[in-house]
Amino acid sequence: MTVLLQAGLLLLIASIPFEYPERTIPLEIPTLTGAIFLLLTLFHPRRCYGQIPAAVLWFGVYLLVYLGAMLSGGEHAGEALAEFIVVFQGMLVLLAAGNMMVDEPTATRALLTFIAACSVRASLPFLGFARTSNAVWTGGERVSALGQNANSAAMILAAGMVALIGVAYGRPRKTLGGLLVAAALGVLLGFAVLETGSRGGLLALVGGVLVFALAADSLRARFRNGLIALIALSVLITGALHLPLMKNRWEDSVRNGNLAGREQLYPALWTMFQEKPALGWGPVTNTYELASRIGERALPSRAAHNIILELLTATGIAGAIPFLMGGWICALNAWRARRGPHGVLPLALFCSVLISNMSGDWIASKLIWVTLAYTLASREWNVAVLPVAAEPGPIRSAAPLWPLGAAASPRGGL
Repeated sequence: MTVLLQAGLLLLIASIPFEYPERTIPLEIPTLTGAIFLLLTLFHPRRCYGQIPAAVLWFGVYLLVYLGAMLSGGEHAGEALAEFIVVFQGMLVLLAAGNMMVDEPTATRALLTFIAACSVRASLPFLGFARTSNAVWTGGERVSALGQNANSAAMILAAGMVALIGVAYGRPRKTLGGLLVAAALGVLLGFAVLETGSRGGLLALVGGVLVFALAADSLRARFRNGLIALIALSVLITGALHLPLMKNRWEDSVRNGNLAGREQLYPALWTMFQEKPALGWGPVTNTYELASRIGERALPSRAAHNIILELLTATGIAGAIPFLMGGWICALNAWRARRGPHGVLPLALFCSVLISNMSGDWIASKLIWVTLAYTLASREWNVAVLPVAAEPGPIRSAAPLWPLGAAASPRGGL
């Protein structure tokens, strides 16, 4: 694997926290770096595309359904096509990055790059650079940077903190200096998540941290991870209770059932799905239909704010099933990789990103596809580190990788 190819992957990962909605160029920053990475992969086709995981085939079926739904219900085909291109790019990133991260040192470098990038991004508002703030009626300001959506920023920074905990505290070799640096970065990332005021982001962070305590492979690992999780959660809860913005938003949710409009969106989306369950309303068209149903006046369209409801209303059952099957295979790989060198980190990252997408729908975000690539690759490291005596007969991957042109496994890699 050439240095240039790895540099392309790391550049893509480093760009994920630096989405810049107020840019003057037509492409989002991660979309641009993703294109650069994919261009570099063309010089190494066998390394990046020579093996196709079962999950990628399922996501490919989803994209075919997406095209069919777009053409059959396409009042907004131009916008839907633009979204399709970004999601298709994400699937290619999943395939190429997943094959590259089968090499465990490459995966570790990717994690360290992501943690460093998230730490730099989290520091921007505190240093006064590119700070973005929006007052909320419950009191206080939601703080982000570079004009980013606060919920999207919280999802990315929460994933960064989960990765930090897994790398710094979940690995067998630790140094006092490294632990202290990780603790300082953890406080920075945790406070940055709280300052966004994102309740979904906080839940994603808590969920990812809890996985370390609950999903470890041995009693000793559960005790160690549980202690780390307890400390991290104590700091987060204390910060949330002492930050008026986050405290007031949670109290408003509990007392008044206010979910920033989601209490209106979700019933309307479910009704839309029941009316067109097979192929849905069509990508993007569903967001315009949703806005009209809830009486939206400020915007012509409204996002679903839930990835499952987005799938069901945009592409129906026909699109939701293959997408969720691809995600399920990735989750299984992460679960079975608990004895590998990264422990439960792949599963923790998967859960954190999944929880974020229960209150949002960032299917086009590169974070989702890179996380899925990481989970797919994780099972291969597990095979490499298991003792020979632990598995009678030949060792097989839970999600086999097939050469291009080979017939698909009838079990779908499960």
